[in-house]
Amino acid sequence: MKVEFKGGKELEKALSELSSRVTARNTAERALKLAATPIRDEWERLVPVDQGDLKRSIQIGKAIKAFQRQSRGDTVLTFVGIDESQDPRLHIYAKAVEFGEGNSPAQPAGRPAWESQKYNAFDRLADDLRGEIEKTKARAARKAARKAKQ
Repeated sequence: MKVEFKGGKELEKALSELSSRVTARNTAERALKLAATPIRDEWERLVPVDQGDLKRSIQIGKAIKAFQRQSRGDTVLTFVGIDESQDPRLHIYAKAVEFGEGNSPAQPAGRPAWESQKYNAFDRLADDLRGEIEKTKARAARKAARKAKQ
């Protein structure tokens, strides 16, 4: 998959100008979560509903530990998938629904959601990141103003 991301250098520079690397990472994570929303929403729309547990478990969050270990430096990862904290067995059920098992046919929702919404998510990312950087700068300015008053 080839994606063209315009304005990346300017956004990278704006992130580096924030007060700390932690602040920059948190800002980027918030933007990624916003950009991933269409994927999650489409997945929720497509997933078959039995009792609704699977639909409720589709979350956007921090990348799973296996991927976090692979990331280096300033890499920021976001995860869209099944939140097993609600019920550790949900990932087994999700796999059976997505790929089929035994006499149960596959009812894919995750992959079609990704395929149909990935470009929408990438298109949103620059605007979401710009917005989050501005919000972070505004928070820092308010904090500095409060400190100056004291």
